[in-house]
Amino acid sequence: MKIYIKIGVPRWEEARNWGDYHFALAMQRSLADLGHQAVIQILPEWDLPVDGDSDVTIHLMGLSYYRVKKGPLNIIWIISHPEKAEAMDLDKYDLVFAASRDLAAHLAGMVRPPVLELLQFADTYHMYPDYQPDKAAEILFVGNSRKVFRKIVEDIMTCSGNLRIWGSNWEMFLPARLISGAYFPYENVRQLYSSCAILLNDHWDDMRQWNMVNNRVFDALACKTLVVSDQVDEIGKLFGDSVVMYSDRRDLCDKVDYYLKHEQERKALVENGHKTVIGNHGVMNRMQELLAKMDYSRSMKKPPFFSFGRIFRHFFRSGEGAR
Repeated sequence: MKIYIKIGVPRWEEARNWGDYHFALAMQRSLADLGHQAVIQILPEWDLPVDGDSDVTIHLMGLSYYRVKKGPLNIIWIISHPEKAEAMDLDKYDLVFAASRDLAAHLAGMVRPPVLELLQFADTYHMYPDYQPDKAAEILFVGNSRKVFRKIVEDIMTCSGNLRIWGSNWEMFLPARLISGAYFPYENVRQLYSSCAILLNDHWDDMRQWNMVNNRVFDALACKTLVVSDQVDEIGKLFGDSVVMYSDRRDLCDKVDYYLKHEQERKALVENGHKTVIGNHGVMNRMQELLAKMDYSRSMKKPPFFSFGRIFRHFFRSGEGAR
């Protein structure tokens, strides 16, 4: 099949700074390995006439609206901003994927197309253990400040252990000695993940509300990294205690301190999480699941028994139309 993957990146020059671009690249590679041609389109390319040549369009939902075209099978995959989902006019799509079981169940009774759970994944092309001594850190956070003091970073400041930060706009909140750099190439970020004892992770409020697990959790486990995250119940259902979640500042400090001091326990948790991700949540696993659910959904779209098209075809097959 020919598949267009639409992402809300405004310019190609800044595509490498967008998580959706790297997410789409991983999809593109896996779909190619499965025999399909996938083309990534950024925002200015969404309305090009070439869409008519595609079999499937997959819109990775962000903040931009996509005008669905007739012809291809139109899919939207909600991997972020779940609070915007109800305003996206989901009825115009043929199939809705939600990276959250709770959100999929919520939307299923509200919209016309089928709504199916499809979680995020580990980009196993780029994410694997790759320890680098010069990048070693006890506690690591990789992400931009978004010009707010992100809660997990604010909370960790009261804990013991050496913190390192990679990301932009942290200068207004943190001393310069904690900031390693504003940007680290995504294709090499496994080196950071693999070389820290603990990786901090957080979610947008709406993602936490809908139990939507972000892809950093999957990527970090693919690198055999212990993740300490804010509370998202679905993480426990997917990975058990392989991902450590905290409830408040004191709980965070206690858990970080414990796992910094107990390396063998830390490694045992990570080993189990790594096996789970590689076995069930790599990008190839997810693309196979996507294609299977897409095919199943299309097979269920049967024409109604009484339809003008069915009557017309029957009329001509019976020879009545020849008279």
